[in-house]
Amino acid sequence: MDLLLVPWSVAVEQYASASGYASIVQAGRDVVMHGESAPYELRMWPSPSQTLSAEEARAQPSRLLRAGEEIVEFVGREAELGTLRFWWDGCRKRAPVALRLIYGPGGQGKTRLAAQAARIWRQEGRSTFHAVPRPYSSTGPVPETPAVGTGSGTLIVVDYAQEWDTNSLLRLIHDMSSPETAPVLILLLARSAGMWWQMLVSRVVRSFDLVPEALRLEPLVSRPSDRAPLFSEAVRQFAAALDAPVAPLSGLRLPSSLQDNSAYDQVLTLHMSALAHVLAAVQDSTAPNDPDKLSAYLLARECDHWARLHERGLLKADPNAMSQVMYIAALTGPLSHADGTAALETAPVELWEHPGRLIKDHSVCYAPSRAGSVLEPLYPDRLNEDFLALMSPGHDCAFPADSWSAQALGLLLKPDGAPWTRTALTTLAETAKRWPHVAHEHLIPLLHEHPELCLEAGSAAIIALTELHDLDGMLVLDLHELLAERRPVDLNAGYVALLTWLSDRAHLFPDDQRALVNAALCGALGEVGRYVEAVDYGEAAVALLRRLMADGAEDCRGHLAGALSNLSEYLSLTGAYQAALDAAWEAVSYYRSLARHAPGEFELRLAVALSNVGNCLAVHLDRASEALAPADEAVRILRGLDETDPNTHAGVLAAALAALSRAAAAWRNDALALEAAEESLNLRRRLAEAQGAIHSPELSRALDTFGRALWRTGRTDEALASLEESVTIQRRLATIVPDRFEPMLNSQLHYLFARYRELGLRKKLVSIAEELVALDQRRVDRGRQEYRPALAVTTYNLAVARGGAGQWDEACSAADLAADLIRPRATLGVVASEVALVRFLCGAALIRVEGRRDPGGVPGKINEALAVYARLPVTLPAYLRRECLDAFEVLEESLEAAGDRSSAVELRRRRMRRTPIGQVNL
Repeated sequence: MDLLLVPWSVAVEQYASASGYASIVQAGRDVVMHGESAPYELRMWPSPSQTLSAEEARAQPSRLLRAGEEIVEFVGREAELGTLRFWWDGCRKRAPVALRLIYGPGGQGKTRLAAQAARIWRQEGRSTFHAVPRPYSSTGPVPETPAVGTGSGTLIVVDYAQEWDTNSLLRLIHDMSSPETAPVLILLLARSAGMWWQMLVSRVVRSFDLVPEALRLEPLVSRPSDRAPLFSEAVRQFAAALDAPVAPLSGLRLPSSLQDNSAYDQVLTLHMSALAHVLAAVQDSTAPNDPDKLSAYLLARECDHWARLHERGLLKADPNAMSQVMYIAALTGPLSHADGTAALETAPVELWEHPGRLIKDHSVCYAPSRAGSVLEPLYPDRLNEDFLALMSPGHDCAFPADSWSAQALGLLLKPDGAPWTRTALTTLAETAKRWPHVAHEHLIPLLHEHPELCLEAGSAAIIALTELHDLDGMLVLDLHELLAERRPVDLNAGYVALLTWLSDRAHLFPDDQRALVNAALCGALGEVGRYVEAVDYGEAAVALLRRLMADGAEDCRGHLAGALSNLSEYLSLTGAYQAALDAAWEAVSYYRSLARHAPGEFELRLAVALSNVGNCLAVHLDRASEALAPADEAVRILRGLDETDPNTHAGVLAAALAALSRAAAAWRNDALALEAAEESLNLRRRLAEAQGAIHSPELSRALDTFGRALWRTGRTDEALASLEESVTIQRRLATIVPDRFEPMLNSQLHYLFARYRELGLRKKLVSIAEELVALDQRRVDRGRQEYRPALAVTTYNLAVARGGAGQWDEACSAADLAADLIRPRATLGVVASEVALVRFLCGAALIRVEGRRDPGGVPGKINEALAVYARLPVTLPAYLRRECLDAFEVLEESLEAAGDRSSAVELRRRRMRRTPIGQVNL
């Protein structure tokens, strides 16, 4: 098996498109959506169920199986409801938002459990909603989002969570993350907790500091002997819903395989069997004992319903036409009227020319669940998937397949961007898990013919594909090769699933191919933010490639250089900066030797590796002076490449110039720093103009670097304009992906605060200080207590800024709060916190003196500061002792200026003796 794994030799084209409700920002390795319209709708849930009449139930028995009808009463699940109750009670103390997944096979009872929990919580005064993705093709008015987080809290349930776009889920979590509201609990329901969940958890942990939890939903009963009472109760309730006569049911026997067949672990299978047995008893027929044949039996009743309506003239379409329309609906799911018409025109139903008539007939049998939609599929999903499988040739069940379906599948699923492609492939892949003929005779041949369909499929479909038994390895390689070269960003999870499938079979490969699988996984996991795992796979790849080179495999040198380059990047992102630098230098050494023999192939990679070295030295290790040589070499190489291929390397050149600017600044070569920063910014602007918001993060950083270079050369007005533009962009990014952009925003705001202070821009100082406090407060609210000292410092800076702006009362409050925030750590004997507490207390007293506020509170502040100062160790470093003395001396000077020289003298004497002061006379 030849592998085509080249994660470092091909620049992966990651692209994103904006839907009608949002624009897209590709932020390094995160792609985020933002816009005024949310990519989801919230609906009150559970909705009151409309009681089916016995006539309606007899006409369409499948409706009795829908979770929303709740024909069979909810029973059991006390342990799971208790777990959710415990979760709720814990979340009330950890506002604003919490996330949990409930997963299990289709038909296990996830939706019924969530509905029961929602019903209980609503009775206790909480709000409960159901979140559904808003159709990308929707052109109607955007529904108003109801208020959440009010009262005593909110529950939001997300069904089919594995099929949601990850960024839409992140947007939902972000929108609910307001610390001012009551807690919001987001409950995801999905069939599995596989790759999609791991990716989501990684993003959530980094973006929101949440710890998502998962609960596997086990079968309703643990012992086979407990199935009989559930079956009998379901029979009774289905019989009542059908208004079935008692006599035929009196001798009803249990299915012969009820105790022995594990399929009855699923509550849906048990209910389907109970319904089939009731229908069989009433109609004097025989219900299947084999669970695998239940769907065919129930779907035959569905076909009978179409036939009766056709005979009565209520449907123009005959049962054959209706079955073909239902096949299309089963694949596409609900569509807008225009898209539904297009689907029926793409795969014409036999002997029909007018899709509009078919849509009307279909709506008679299956009313739309969403206003304006058509082609509602069968419910529950199990029945819909089984109908799809039974219509597809290749099975031996007692349900006639339709050869038309194979042709229709090929017509509907072509790489042409049809709006139903993602849903159809996901449904087909889920169906193939239980129906081998769908996998081997329909889905896999389709993807062999059109592998580019996977670019439109969505990760859920690709992940489901990798879970198939006996998956064709050549198909996996074809799909991997395609996605390695270019892929939409929402396919990262699917791409990782393909690579994981290969990695799980790595023992079948020789060492060189195993190394490439590990290296590709390193790059793919890094793309989705799973940096620790990326490092593990990267180190494994490097170790294998080093061993191969030691054995004489010189052709591995380029692969080793690429693996080291990737490893360096992800080591840096995990904080292992020295190890990252060592790997980057090693990559440079290999690329340098390779570039001597094949400059056209390796010069660009050498420049990238040199730029990585420069960035690591300048940004992470505070060794900017050492970054000058590698950054300068990278720029020279890239300029040469840019002459032969203009614009192709603009992004890499911009990054190298930024590193060169920082290095030149460290050498106090301000002219070179400014020149490099300006050229980098011009390149970033050009890229942003050509490709839009994708380059926003890099543009923000370039503006910041240019602003700092301008400041150092004394061009203050231009510097502030550049710095403020940078902060404006960074604010928007930090709102969407806090974990990635808040640290940079924090750094930029601190620098801007210092510049405003130098210029005496007091009002702007207050605004920036308030924003810094809000940033640190959000981190603390998310449970990150390590940011509490930083919050104390920014709060104190806010107090000083407010005092400078004449906002004395607010300044007093902020200074007191800063002392309160740092006091617990000072009490524990943390020396830096004790010094900070002395400064904050002296500052609180100083603000009261200068603002002539609360003079009676001044002695208390000074006495506490003296007491803390008195217990500082004699061996206190000189710079920390200087901080304390500066705080006392400024306060003494202020007391003298306020006319209270005696208090100033007394404070000086007490400070030198470390004893408390009595009173202050203002």
